[in-house]
Order: sequence, then structure tokens, then C-alpha cells
Amino acid sequence: MEEAADAAEARNTEEVVIVEGVFSWFAAWMMMLWLVVCICSITMAIMTFQGDGIERISEEISFVMQQSPPYGPPEQPALANTREINEAFRYHLPQVALFYSMAAAALGLFTVSFFANSMLLETQGTTRAVDINMLIAEGVQTYMSRTFPVILLFLVSAGGYVYVTSGWGTLTCFGAGASLNLASAWLGIRAGVQGTSRLATVMGENLRRSVQLGMYTGAIGGLLSTSLALGGMAGMWFWALDTSLLSGFGSGACLVSFYLRVGGGIFAKGAELGGDLVGEMSESKVDEERKVFELQQRMENIAKTRKERVQKGLEDDEEEALDQLRMLEEEMHDMCSDLHPIDFLDEVGEVICDLTGTC
Repeated sequence: MEEAADAAEARNTEEVVIVEGVFSWFAAWMMMLWLVVCICSITMAIMTFQGDGIERISEEISFVMQQSPPYGPPEQPALANTREINEAFRYHLPQVALFYSMAAAALGLFTVSFFANSMLLETQGTTRAVDINMLIAEGVQTYMSRTFPVILLFLVSAGGYVYVTSGWGTLTCFGAGASLNLASAWLGIRAGVQGTSRLATVMGENLRRSVQLGMYTGAIGGLLSTSLALGGMAGMWFWALDTSLLSGFGSGACLVSFYLRVGGGIFAKGAELGGDLVGEMSESKVDEERKVFELQQRMENIAKTRKERVQKGLEDDEEEALDQLRMLEEEMHDMCSDLHPIDFLDEVGEVICDLTGTC
């Protein structure tokens, strides 16, 4: 107990450096941009609803036989009054719904920018926590730099097939879907890594703030992917004027999601095996496990004794028992901080596997 007290006193004399959060001007400018886009989209939706919008007429091949849609222009191909199978027909784009979708997507991206800036403003923690987080970020960056070229290779191959079979329009939608999905995964993973050390720090200070920060960090990837998908689909329909071309958008996004998910799972398993292997090869592994077990037993005994004394009404030594628990917790924290850096590769794999599945 005296050794633990001496160690705790020595730690208390050391200067603890806390790294503050940062303000992201990029996220602030993105908030302004997406707010303007949302307002413009709502304005265009209202103008279209009142009949003052931009006329966009699409011409497609009919797969059914029925009357021409009432919202279509009166001038139909070959002056036909009905839609015939495998024959062209025209219709006005549902621009109110499209502009509403763009406004919802812009509002979602505005929320993502706000959450990202709020997360980055939180305290990053001690220098040791920041160093560990930088190690995890380096591992994630290594994974992304190795995975993205492979995904691009598959996209180029698939894009050639899409162009041969469907033409430039579908290829453009294919590239847009793949690009938005890559951006969503990259930004979502970076946000998750940046929020790791901040969340760990806040959890030791304020439970309510930690829950809020955890929701912010997790919502960045989810809102980003859905907002980009919704806005991208509406924008491509407004540009292409052909719903058959939108299959390329979904195909590109699904192809990227598949390889990110598979690659994330493989990297997670490899990181876990690497961390376990290094842990087994460590010369001080047995000694570390023994010390951790002894500390856990001592903490359990102190907590049990304290609970029994409180039940009996003997609260004179309450402060002394709490001091002993704090010293033991600090000693265990120091032992965990001395782990080999590669042990954190397991955390890298978990972050990648979880976030790529979401984004």
C-alpha cells in the first residue's frame, strides 16, 4: 500500500497536459453552404408547386399499357393518347418531390457539419490519449490508402462494362454513386477516429456530455451516407431525365460498400491476430497479468469492506477507502498505458469494421 501511495504521489507531482479541441473552419463553411442549398431547394419547390418552376420533361420507354399520365405534357411521341409497351412516352419530372429531397439532403449535411464541429471542439484528452489516438489514426489511414486503390481498380473495370452495355449516362451515374460512397466512408471513418479520444476523456467527466458526444460521432457517418445518397439520387434524376440510368448510381454505391465491408472485416481480423500475437510474445506478459489480477482483487476487497462498513453505519474511514481505490485505479491506468503500441491495432480493426459497415 505504501508503494502505491508513493507512486500516486509521484504521479500527482507530474504536470498533466490536456490537449484542447479545435475549431474547424471547413465545417463552419460547409454549414453555411448547405444552409443556402436547403433554402434554395425549398424556394424552388415552392415555385414549382405554384407553376413557376423550370420545366423538365423526361422521355422514357413504357413497360406497361395504360393511359398517359395526367401530369405529362400534351405533346406525346407519335401523338399517342396511351402508353404502349416498348414505346416512348413523356412526363414532367416530379420536381416538388425532387427539390424537397434535395432540401432534406442539404439539411442532413448541415447537421453533419454541425455535429463534426461540435465533436472537434471537445477536449482531446491527455497527451498520452492523443498519442494513442494518433496511432489508431495512422493505422486507419494505412488501411484506407491500401484499400482505395484496389477499389478504384474494380470501379474502372466495372465502369468499362457499364459503358459498353449502357452508355455514358449510366456510367456517369455509376461514377457519382461510387464517388459519394467513397467520400462518405472516408469522412465517416475520420470522424469516428477523431471522436475516440474525445469520447474517452468526456466519459470520465460527465456522463450526459459523453452520451451526447457519442450520438454526435455516430450520427456523422449515418447521416452523411443517407444525405449524400438522397441528394445524389435526386440530382442525378434531375440531370439525366431517365430513371433507367439511376441503376448505375445504386450499382456504384453498392460495389464500393461491398469491398469496404469485406476489406474492413479482413483488416479487423488481421489486426486482432496481430495484437494477440504480440501480446503472447511479450516477455512481461505473465508478470503484467499477475499484477492486474492482484490489483483487481485488492480493489474488490476494498470496495466490499467499504460497503460492509457503510451498512453498519461506520463511515469514519470512508474518505480513506476512496483514496485507496483512486490510487489503485491510477496504478492500473499506468500499467495499461505501458502496453505495446501494436496492442491498439485491435481497436483500429474494430473502428474500421464498424464504420465501413455504417457508411
